[in-house]
Amino acid sequence: MSFPNSGNVFPGRRQEPPPLSFAKLVSTALRATLRGQSSSVKTVARWTGANERTVKNWFAGDRAPTGDHFLRLAANSPAVLAAFLAAIHRNDCLVMADIEEARAKVAAALVALDAVRAVQIETAASPGAG
Repeated sequence: MSFPNSGNVFPGRRQEPPPLSFAKLVSTALRATLRGQSSSVKTVARWTGANERTVKNWFAGDRAPTGDHFLRLAANSPAVLAAFLAAIHRNDCLVMADIEEARAKVAAALVALDAVRAVQIETAASPGAG
C-alpha cells in the first residue's frame, strides 16, 4: 500500500466530523445563557465592555470573542465556561466549578443564618422580651 504524496489522512480511514467552531460554540452558549432576555446584547456588552455590534456578531456566530472578552464571558456565563471546557474535553473541571459554586452558596447561606441568629439572640436578650 502506498501513501499519497499530499494530505494528512491515511487511505481508507474515516475522518471525524469537524469540531464545532469556536464562534459557533460561543454563540450557542450565549443563546442558552440569555434565552428569552430582550436585552441580551446589551447585557453581554456590559459584561465584556465590547461594542454592541461586536456582541451581535458573537450571537450570530460570525465572529468569536478575543481572549480578554472571552475571559469576561466565561466569568459571567456558566454556559460559556461549560461549553469551552467540554470542547477541550476537560469535564473534570466542570465538576470542580460546580463544587466551588455550591461552596459559595453554602457560605452565603451560613452568613444569612448567622444574621438571623444574631437578631434572635438580640431580641431575646433585650429588656421587656418574653
